[in-house]
Amino acid sequence: MAITHADFFRMVEPLLAGEDCTVREDGVSIRRGDASIDVRLGPEGRRRLGNVSLPRTQVEIRLRDCPPDAAAAFLAAFDTRFRRGGG
Repeated sequence: MAITHADFFRMVEPLLAGEDCTVREDGVSIRRGDASIDVRLGPEGRRRLGNVSLPRTQVEIRLRDCPPDAAAAFLAAFDTRFRRGGG
């Protein structure tokens, strides 16, 4: 993702409201009964596109024992929250 760790934590905060979660230095873990969602951040880096330099962080999402509808709902909310428009 084209994001810094600081921006990630600022933007993910609304998704965590009301969740049983743990925020770590390298991401967040969400517990939903027997299910868990683990979002891990890789090291920050930069991506150069000509004269433009963008932040880059590898983000890994692991869903364990999540019902398919709950997993799809989380991924849709995550995608919507982090979607950026261009123009």
